[in-house]
Amino acid sequence: MRLRLIILILAVFAFLSASTGGWLYYFSYREAAFQKTETSALSRLNLLTRQFSTHLSEHIKPVKTLSGIREMIRVLEDTDLETIYQANRFLDHFTQSMALDVSYLMDKRGITLCSSNRNDADSFVGNDFSFRPYYKKAIQGEPATSLALGTTSSKRGVYFSHPIYRRHSKEILGVAVIKSSVEFLESALVSKSKEILLFVDPKGIIFMTNQPEFRFKLLWPLDEETLNSIADSRQFGNGPWKWSGFRKEKNHQVFDPKKIQYVFASLPVSNYPGWNIISLRKQKDIQKQVTQPFIKIIGPIVIFISILAGVLVFALYQMAAKELSQRKQAEKQLKISEKRYRRIYHKTPVMLHSIDTQGRIIHVSDHWVEQMGFKRDEVIGKPLTRFFSKASKQYALETVFPKFFSTRFCKDIPYTYKKKNGEKMETLLSCYGVKDGNGKIIRSLAVSVDVTEKNRVQKDLEKAKEKLSSYSQDLEGQVRRRTAQLESTQASLKKLSKNIIASQEREKELVARELHDHLGQVLTALRIDAVWAEKQLAQVNEEAEQRAQKMSSLIENTIQDVRDMAYRLRPRVLDDLGLSDALESLVSDFEKRSNVSCVFRHDELPKIDKTLATALYRIGQEAVTNSLRHSKATTILVELRTDAEGIVLTIQDNGCGFRPDTNRTRQGFGLESMRERANLSGGKLTIDSFPGKGTFVTCKVKAKGVS
Repeated sequence: MRLRLIILILAVFAFLSASTGGWLYYFSYREAAFQKTETSALSRLNLLTRQFSTHLSEHIKPVKTLSGIREMIRVLEDTDLETIYQANRFLDHFTQSMALDVSYLMDKRGITLCSSNRNDADSFVGNDFSFRPYYKKAIQGEPATSLALGTTSSKRGVYFSHPIYRRHSKEILGVAVIKSSVEFLESALVSKSKEILLFVDPKGIIFMTNQPEFRFKLLWPLDEETLNSIADSRQFGNGPWKWSGFRKEKNHQVFDPKKIQYVFASLPVSNYPGWNIISLRKQKDIQKQVTQPFIKIIGPIVIFISILAGVLVFALYQMAAKELSQRKQAEKQLKISEKRYRRIYHKTPVMLHSIDTQGRIIHVSDHWVEQMGFKRDEVIGKPLTRFFSKASKQYALETVFPKFFSTRFCKDIPYTYKKKNGEKMETLLSCYGVKDGNGKIIRSLAVSVDVTEKNRVQKDLEKAKEKLSSYSQDLEGQVRRRTAQLESTQASLKKLSKNIIASQEREKELVARELHDHLGQVLTALRIDAVWAEKQLAQVNEEAEQRAQKMSSLIENTIQDVRDMAYRLRPRVLDDLGLSDALESLVSDFEKRSNVSCVFRHDELPKIDKTLATALYRIGQEAVTNSLRHSKATTILVELRTDAEGIVLTIQDNGCGFRPDTNRTRQGFGLESMRERANLSGGKLTIDSFPGKGTFVTCKVKAKGVS
């Protein structure tokens, strides 16, 4: 909380420093700008003073020139109409050429003798102007300049006078005067200025100004005597000359009647002693002029920087407060974690301990002391190897400890502990090194797992495995013997089956031969006798003839039945012509005895033994018979071909089909006899069938001579 308060105070202090710096910069900037403005205004006023002085002195030389003109001298020496006419003509020309307001000539008494405005309404020819200061100086031999208001024209002007001397003498005959208007000068030099400019005579009469309302007013309030002296001089009309309202305070501050403060500046005008040009500038305008650029440019920047500093200070304060809060939370969590770790360390039912770099125990868990039977103070500070068996102690000091302090890790180290009661406990120890800030191991954290019972069980298990292995070897021997006996039995059964089938075939062949050779011959002899008897009885007894005829016909049918029976038992064509012709005959016979289209295709077969030919024939015969009996097929295709391994016999129909696997118990003796024959022949029989998809029987038999 104290640190947060310090950060808050620093943040506020930083904000106040930034704000104060901004305001100090503003005041210093304003003071510098104010001084710069003062210097600039003074320079401008100085320039204006020089311009005034220059303009007010530009006709000194022309009036001197005018005073030396012959016509000016002649009219004063010999005044008559002709000389006055000549002088007036020259004054007209001179006034026009010099762009003057008026030029005129005064005699020694101050009476205007000739003038360029003699014909104007404001003509003052014949008037006495001896009261003019410029006359008084000129008649004393001093050229003079004077500012005054015209008595007849009521126009302000600057008067230049010069004495006129008699030729080749220093006698003053009169005075030449030039009057130049100040209207243009006032308009050109002061009218465009924003400040109040006053051209003031020595007594305070405002003669020229850019504010017409102040013209011929008193700059400061004057006493009655001074006002009377102004009136007596007759230089600025007849008055009254009102007060302009400006008042100068003790601290040189100037205020107008509305209490508006002005900055006062005054400079004297050269060649016009006592005349001054005064500048009055509103303090408020100067401050505005000074502060406006700052407010427009620097002000927003300072304000922005102050606000930015405030925001940054606030953000930093928030971040610091958040960091402090997180740190406190982390410390709290760390304490909770440490407390939880200690509780886990002591309460976990695992033997935990820590040793220092010297191998002395510095921490042990509760479970450790419980298992070992020691008290904690009997263990702490003691070497860990003190609780090892002799072999484990030697193994630890020579092998494990050096390796652990170099690698900082070890796993599943087998140790044997010695308990306090003398019992031994076999363990597996795993540990890692805890390092300090420099990466150096300062202690270990180890866990020891009691594997005494496990090792005992492991030993028992190994013994049991040895016994089981012995039993397994005996059992395998018995199995091998039983298997050999079974294989021998199967071979015997197979041989027996093969012999049975061979015997059956021999019996069928014998029966078929007997039927065909013996019974067939007997029946043939009977039929011959029956035909003979029929012919003999045809002339004796018609009824006997018919019975003999029936007997002959019956014998003939029997002969055909015997032939068919002999054929089905053992077709002679199989023995005489081979397997291909026998199957072709079989297929042709089935096609004749049924409405099923039977097709037989075959390749050229090598010579095969009689047993194999008989087996393949019987398989084909059984398959075709099953198709005719059960499949309701309309087409049966029998194909006998050879491949790389031997002979392939296929019987395919488009009948109703069946499921060979699910219907195996209902397949009857026919399918089993086909598999048995194929097996005895060293071949393999496969039946592919599916309801509605027909049946495809394949028998593959290895045979020599087939490529």
